[in-house]
Amino acid sequence: MISSTKIDTDVLREFHRTPGPVDSVYFNLETLPQQEENATLRWHKLTDRLARQGADAASLTALTDRVLPALPGSGALAAFAVRGDVPLVVEMPDFHHEDMAVHGPLPHLLPLLEWQQEHPAHVLAIVDRIGADLEVYPTGATKATARRTVTGPDDEIRGNGAQLRFQHRAEDSWDHNAAEVADAIGETLSQHSARLLLLAGDVRARQFLMKHLPEWVRREVTIRSVSGSRSHDGAVQERMAQVEAETRRAGQEETAALLRLLAEERSPGGRAVEGVHATLDALARGRLRTLAVTDDPQDRRTAWSGPAPTDVSDRRGVLQPNGGAVVRGRLADVAVRAALLTGAEVRALPTDTPHAPKQGIGGVCRFA
Repeated sequence: MISSTKIDTDVLREFHRTPGPVDSVYFNLETLPQQEENATLRWHKLTDRLARQGADAASLTALTDRVLPALPGSGALAAFAVRGDVPLVVEMPDFHHEDMAVHGPLPHLLPLLEWQQEHPAHVLAIVDRIGADLEVYPTGATKATARRTVTGPDDEIRGNGAQLRFQHRAEDSWDHNAAEVADAIGETLSQHSARLLLLAGDVRARQFLMKHLPEWVRREVTIRSVSGSRSHDGAVQERMAQVEAETRRAGQEETAALLRLLAEERSPGGRAVEGVHATLDALARGRLRTLAVTDDPQDRRTAWSGPAPTDVSDRRGVLQPNGGAVVRGRLADVAVRAALLTGAEVRALPTDTPHAPKQGIGGVCRFA
């Protein structure tokens, strides 16, 4: 069983290859100890809902055994059951989503994807004039999964304002050390496909660092500042609160950038598609680069999905798969499956998103 706050796209693609039906639940864990009885009642309402939708008893028992011990907790828990097994559980701290239970041929991943995009992959670098501490946070992670300490080659870091020669020597050391840190940051960002860099620590060291960052980092990576230093100064909690705010902000900016791109590409001959039929057709042709779909719990629209990644349509008669079953699932779930399995990115949009695609679904194609 996978149980993590870090679920990458490869894991979700593999999960989609597991034959359904799938029971998908999102459960709010935030409750006071004296309210656990109410939380248990909420949970049983969810399992009753799943049972009425056709979930089997073994899956309901397996979900209960996994969810209830997590009370009380922070944020929400996403859990997915398949024929009595719970192959995927994701803890989502500080995520607020209404309790939800969905039984269907495909997993319901939109709330999980929304959580992920609010926590883009990033690197936190806490620097001083000697070196830096680097922390790596993959997509969806709220805790560092890798740490690295970088120490520069020069140890003469203290200047003497009264003797200009010593001051210049110290600044040369700071510069050499900053170059070492900059190389390590570029390597770490590239290795983990992160496009957000958060910098904390000594102001002067950060100034030296900025001029040594690789050109591609300065061009492609969003760089933000947070407070704190490498010393144990008691500012860790404040810094992590700032990190949370900055990652959420970066996720929102990525969504805004996609909506701007959609608007630009809506012109004749552009790469944008929107609406159910046009978007599913682009997925069926493997043309879609990024899928944008509204996360609306009340959306009951359906579409058809076959065994191959591109077996997708809003009409059953169009699909003629070579073996394997054709299933009817929620429109959003069918589209997300096709997007993930054809290598497209997925962007979940809140229901009140301004300038969202028509009919709540659309995207940008790889070519016009």
